[in-house]
Amino acid sequence: MPSGMLGTGSADFASSTPSTQTTSYLIPRTLLPEVMNAVRKKLILRGLAARIFGPSAIPGRTLVLPLQAEFTASNALQVIQVAEGAEVPIVQSEFTSLTLTPVKYGARIGVTKEMMEDGIVDLLSYHAELAGYEFADNEEALIVSALNTASNAAGNDVANGNATLPISDITESMQNLEASNYKPSHMICGVEVVNDLRNIDTFVEADKSGVSDPTKPLIGRIFGMDVLVSNNVTATLAYVIDAAHAFVIAEKRPLTVERYSDVARDQGFVVVTQRVSVSALRNGASAEITTT
Repeated sequence: MPSGMLGTGSADFASSTPSTQTTSYLIPRTLLPEVMNAVRKKLILRGLAARIFGPSAIPGRTLVLPLQAEFTASNALQVIQVAEGAEVPIVQSEFTSLTLTPVKYGARIGVTKEMMEDGIVDLLSYHAELAGYEFADNEEALIVSALNTASNAAGNDVANGNATLPISDITESMQNLEASNYKPSHMICGVEVVNDLRNIDTFVEADKSGVSDPTKPLIGRIFGMDVLVSNNVTATLAYVIDAAHAFVIAEKRPLTVERYSDVARDQGFVVVTQRVSVSALRNGASAEITTT
């Protein structure tokens, strides 16, 4: 059995050779029937989706969302002054669409029958749970990618050459959204940006709205926005978004776990799959802040 793999019982004894003058072989080693998990990222972004469309909303391979076009001076439904007795002119709004095609992601874990018989931990179930976390992590990376693409497409990029984040970058990003009628609701930060925020006296002295639970990813509120920290965001980046319009998720197949046995190989397997697509809903609802 590979080094570090769980053994066959709850106790074992340290090895020793006849030539040594040690009594270490008398000292028992206890193998706990649990695994101490590695530290994991806090995954928080799925809950910010404007909409999550499940399988029932996607009858075919793709989901097409009809969208009212962004308001501009040329395409807004016009309210026109009409003279007495004159014909009321016909006006219409413009529409566009967003197409989401869910992509399949998968992972297969195999465990020998001997490992299942001898191990003191259900390795198949453990790996299935671990795979679930990794799929959620992948989904969050897709969300960050969508925010990045949307910010660039809208030209809502705010960059500075400073080593720290100035307040003016935050307000400029908010202005970019507000100029297009969006309401900045969340600021999603990488760890270096968060460190800058924690060292800006303006926010420190304002008590960051009294957030008292340090296990929560919410670290405070700034200018009315919830401030979140995510390790899936590059350390020197931050995103200001209007969560009601920023991105959507289409999930044709939710996270699915299936177990099967391969008798010829004397192994058990877990197959984990998901069909999902993440896309920006409105490009103008996201802005990216870049620090150095």
